[in-house]
Amino acid sequence: MNNSYEQQLESIRALQLSLKKRLDGEQASLTGLAKRLWAQQEAEKARLSRELHDGVGQLLTGLTRRLDDLAATDPGLSELYSIAEMALADVRQLSRLMSPTILDDLGLKPALKWLCRSLLEHEDIEYHCAIDFPLQLDKEINVLLFRIAQESLTNSVKHAQASLIKLMLTGHHNVVRLEIVDNGKGFDKALITPGIGLASIADRVKAFDATLTLESAPGKGTRTIVTVPL
Repeated sequence: MNNSYEQQLESIRALQLSLKKRLDGEQASLTGLAKRLWAQQEAEKARLSRELHDGVGQLLTGLTRRLDDLAATDPGLSELYSIAEMALADVRQLSRLMSPTILDDLGLKPALKWLCRSLLEHEDIEYHCAIDFPLQLDKEINVLLFRIAQESLTNSVKHAQASLIKLMLTGHHNVVRLEIVDNGKGFDKALITPGIGLASIADRVKAFDATLTLESAPGKGTRTIVTVPL
């Protein structure tokens, strides 16, 4: 009787172990699929960025030069020249944000500082960008942290009505921590439905076995913390 009971327990343990291995394998497959999907998205963004720069950007460049020449004899065209210049600047900015070549050329620290300037220096917002992380990271980790910072900063600008934003990147040999804090209006996490941006951050964090901490309350601002194991 005891032998039969022990055999049943052993059979249950073996089944549990088999199921766990299967679930772990499926989870690893899903994680790999998610990473490949985001890699494809980044490649598509790079393609669209090149098309914006080489197509629309070149057309607007030609248009602004032509309007500049014509404005010398017809001052009434100077306003059209100014509009075309602003459109060209917007296209160039969008192209850079879609595919930040500075991330590949110079690394994460210059890219994050550029991101802060690009998104915040023309807003009525005081900002601080503090990066104390001397280690070189894998490209996919760089992209992960850059996109999370981009989404978080954009949310702070568009929705938080913040007057102060801080971005901090710190870490040591086995972990990196990105923290973004604003003094905006905040929100009650229990009463909101996460938007596409926040859902994307959560999915990316999960795929890289990282942790996401979101702290906010009405009138208390928002703190976003992402910790990535290396």
